[in-house]
Amino acid sequence: MDELPKKTTVKRRSKGEQTRKKILTSAIAILAGNGIKGTTHRAVAKHANIQLSLTTYYFKDIQDLIHQAFQLNYEQIKSQVNEAWQYAFTIIESFDKKSLRKIATKVELCEQLTKISVKYLHSQICHQPVALAVEQLLFTEIQITPELRKLADEHKKALITPFIQIAKYFNKIDPEIYADIMLTIFTQLEYRHLSEKAENINLEEMKKIIRKMIAWVIGIKV
Repeated sequence: MDELPKKTTVKRRSKGEQTRKKILTSAIAILAGNGIKGTTHRAVAKHANIQLSLTTYYFKDIQDLIHQAFQLNYEQIKSQVNEAWQYAFTIIESFDKKSLRKIATKVELCEQLTKISVKYLHSQICHQPVALAVEQLLFTEIQITPELRKLADEHKKALITPFIQIAKYFNKIDPEIYADIMLTIFTQLEYRHLSEKAENINLEEMKKIIRKMIAWVIGIKV
C-alpha cells in the first residue's frame, strides 16, 4: 500500500523536472535572441508552449529564471569543453617528458592539436550558436548586472583551465598568461563567426590562426 504514493511522487517529480528544464531551455533561447531586457516570463512561456503560471511557479521572479538559465548554459558548455579537451590531453600524455622537448614531437603535436581545435570550434559555431551567444551575453552583462559576476567568473575558470594545463605541459612560466591569450583567441573566433552560415566559415584561415597560436605556446616556429 505504501508503494503507490512513492511511485506517484517520483513520477510527479520527474515531470516537474522536465517542465523546469523546458522553461530554462526556452529562457536560454530567448536570451540569445532578445537579450536580458527581452527575456520575460511571457516570452519564455510562449517559446516553451506552456502556461504562463508555470514559469512563475518554478521561478520566484524573472531574475531567478535568467540567472538559472545562465547557470544551465554554463554547465552544458563546461561539459562540452571538458569532453573536447580530454582527447587532446590523452594525445599529449602519450609522449613522455623527454619526447615533448623534441622539435619533431612538438611539430606533430602542433598539427594534431590544431586539427582538434578547429574541429571543436567549427562544431561549436555550427551546432551551439545559442549557447555561445548566451555565453557572450553573460560576459558583457556583468558590467551592468554585478550579481552575475560570480557565475561569469566560474564560467571563465572552466574555459581557461584546459589552456592552463596545456601551457604547463610545456613548462611555461606564468601559464595563466598563455592560457588567457589562448582563451581570448578561441572565444573571438567563436563569436566572430556566430552570424555566418557554416559554408561561409573560412576554415583555412581559422586553421592558420590556431596553428600559429599553438606553435607559440609549445615553442616552435611555423
